[in-house]
Amino acid sequence: MFIRRAMLSLLILTAMVTFGQAQKKASLDDISWLSGCWEGRQGTAILEEIWSKPAGGSMLGLGRTVKENRTISFEFMQFREENESLVFLPQPQGGARVSFPLKDSFGSKLTFENKEHDFPQRVIYERKGPGLFLAAIEGIYKGKQEREEFQMRKVRCNPKDE
Repeated sequence: MFIRRAMLSLLILTAMVTFGQAQKKASLDDISWLSGCWEGRQGTAILEEIWSKPAGGSMLGLGRTVKENRTISFEFMQFREENESLVFLPQPQGGARVSFPLKDSFGSKLTFENKEHDFPQRVIYERKGPGLFLAAIEGIYKGKQEREEFQMRKVRCNPKDE
């Protein structure tokens, strides 16, 4: 009887570990919900992200921050399928592209990591529900652990279109 309970406990524990682990494999299907236009706020600034639908092994994105009627920052972005997984490729201010391979994927949360990058070292996209997601950047900055979060909601790409 003791052996049966021990075996059952071991089986349950193995299943919990196997199914509860974060995965390193993902595809564009896992983030296709991101297609479209998104908006968030940070103080008086308006944050925008616009994402294409998945095609040709990639999704293309554009982000910008507008404050006091001026674009104060922008970023070209890509998600690409590589080696049965995803890579996030941002180009802040149109500069050099940085590679953030997928570190793990758990449910609707994807974490991309590049430990060699100055800041951030991690970029996180997490779907919070229909029409909502959280983007976060985190890592070591000036010797301290830092994290910035950006709550985004889906919006019409052009509110003037009917």
